[in-house]
Parts: sequence; structure tokens; C-alpha cells
Amino acid sequence: MSGGPTARTRVYAVLGHPVDHSLSPTMQNAAFRASGQDAAYVALDVPPERLGDALRGLHAAGVAGLNLTTPLKEAAWPYLAGASEEAARMRTVNTLRWERGGWMGHATDGEGFGDWIGALRVPVRGARVLLLGAGGAARSIAPWLLSMEPAAIQVLSRDGGHARALAEDVGSAPAKGTRGVAVRPGSFDDSPAIDPAGAFDLLIRALASDAIGAEEARWWDTLRPDAPALELNYGARAAASRSRAKRDGRPFEDGIGLLLHQGARSFEFWTGTAAPIGVMRAALRTASEALAQATRVEDKP
Repeated sequence: MSGGPTARTRVYAVLGHPVDHSLSPTMQNAAFRASGQDAAYVALDVPPERLGDALRGLHAAGVAGLNLTTPLKEAAWPYLAGASEEAARMRTVNTLRWERGGWMGHATDGEGFGDWIGALRVPVRGARVLLLGAGGAARSIAPWLLSMEPAAIQVLSRDGGHARALAEDVGSAPAKGTRGVAVRPGSFDDSPAIDPAGAFDLLIRALASDAIGAEEARWWDTLRPDAPALELNYGARAAASRSRAKRDGRPFEDGIGLLLHQGARSFEFWTGTAAPIGVMRAALRTASEALAQATRVEDKP
């Protein structure tokens, strides 16, 4: 797009609460420029209780597409006119496309997770996986994780209720027909059995909370010494888990790669064209490095 936005510029947005940390505008605007599209992408802070009003207003205004962050992914379901098979499986969405009859919902977190895991070459088949969290992000990735044929998945939520619901849903609608993987629900308050012979081989942290509390920390102790830790948050919101992984001397990846791959899938869902993923990756790298530098400066006495 040359010059500034005009009346013909297609508008896209990410909705969240909070949303000021999001690097999606940087990534998607770079993608639109690289593909020569007259489009602009912005971030909008929308509390969950105002989501219905926001979605109706944005659709009426002709906004072309949206991304949703936690805690809006599950809350958006009642406001959809339709949904992709991927979204319908777990009743959670992170990508919406304007259609005449209303918003069409899709879930690119799971697809992006699969792309991310593949790019990282993290071994999942036959692994014992510890999945922390049972909200919208965990619901999106769980079927894809199941399809990678781990030996077992232990899913935990704060009170255990969400974990049980997720385990039941995944068990009743397994991705790609995969069956036979044990999905065990539990609570952070449960007492983990620390057994080196049966320790977890992979940690996936899908929690909205940045901090690692004492209850969660006990579960980190059940990991094998060389088990990778994958954090779905990124930037400052991944600082606590990054620090814990560094202390343990274990491989660690934050969710910047997940953001890249799910963002590319969103771009393709909106536009019907291939995402310029190299451009998007470079934009994210530059933005995340600048953010890290700013954080280091702020931390200096």
C-alpha cells in the first residue's frame, strides 16, 4: 500500500484484553505491504463483557478480518455466523473473516502449533507430555498434539474442572481419527509423583498467567532434565518460564514462532493467498529484538 489509508483500505484488527503487548500488527502489516495489498492491521483493547458489542459494530463497519487473543477465544463462539471444521471441533476461535451473513470463525492456533512443532523438530511421538492450561489456546492445540501420537498427555488447570472438560472433548473428537492416547486431567493442587523413570518428556505451557506459582513449579520438577519447555506466550510474558528453563538448563522456546505460523494461517484464511512468511518472520525478529532491548534499558537502575 502506497501512502496512507484511504476509504478503500481493508481493515483488520487483533482484539484482546490486554492487547498492548501484541506483535501481530507489526507482522501482519509487513505481510500486507509485501503482498501489495491495500490493507491495515491494528490492535484494539476489548474487555470480554464488551465483545458482543464490538463484534457487531466491527462487522457493521466492514472490518475485513480479526484475530482474538485470550480471554476472547472461547467467548466469541456465540457471535459467529459459521465456523470451520477446525474451530467447531473445540468450539474456540482466534481468527474471524467478514462474510455478508456475519463472522466466519476459524482456529489457526492448532495449525500454527503443528507448523511450529515441525519447524522446531521437537520429538512428540511416544513422549509423555505435560500440558499446563486448559483454556482457549490449550483447546486449540490439544487435537493437533494428540495427532502427533504422544504416549500420554497430562493436562492441568487451576481447579481441575477445565482440564477434565478438555480431556473429555479431546477424547470424544480426536484429531484425524487418532485414538488410544491417554489424556489425563488434573489440578495444579494435585501432588505430582516425581519418578525419574516416568518423568515428563515435554512441557507445553498454555497459561494466561505470566508468573510461575508454587503449585505450578512443583510440576516443572517432574520433567526429565533434558525435556524441552515450550511457552505459548512470548516476550515479557514469557520471562518467568524462560528464567525457570534457564535455571534448569533445559531447551526453551517462547511463542514467537507460534505467533508467526498461526499468523500466516490467518493471513491465508483472510486473503486466499500464500503468506509471505519470510517477511513476517523478519518483522517479528526485528520487533522482538527492539522490545527486548527496551526491556533491558528499563531494568537498569
